[in-house]
Amino acid sequence: MAVKSLTSQQLVRIHQLFRQAKFDDPSGHCLSPAGEYNLRLGIIKELHPDMVATYSGSAQVFEGHPFIVEAGVSVGGKDVKQVKFRFQQYL
Repeated sequence: MAVKSLTSQQLVRIHQLFRQAKFDDPSGHCLSPAGEYNLRLGIIKELHPDMVATYSGSAQVFEGHPFIVEAGVSVGGKDVKQVKFRFQQYL
C-alpha cells in the first residue's frame, strides 16, 4: 500500500496505534562507560585532589536513546593555587 493512497482517517488511526504501542527500551550494551573506578583514577592522576567522589549510574533511556550518567567531583589538591571551578562534559 502506497502512503499517498492512505486517507486522512487511516493516517490518524496509524498515528494513534503508534502512540499506544509499547516498545522495549534499548539496552545500554552499545555504551562504553568509564566506570566509577576508572573515573576516580583519572581524577586522582590529573588533579591530585584531597578528596574525590564519583558516581556511575545504570543505563537509562530518553526518547529511545540510551545513556549513562557518570560524574566526578574533587576538592583541593597540591596543585591548587586559587579557588576555581572546572566543568567538563563529554557527550
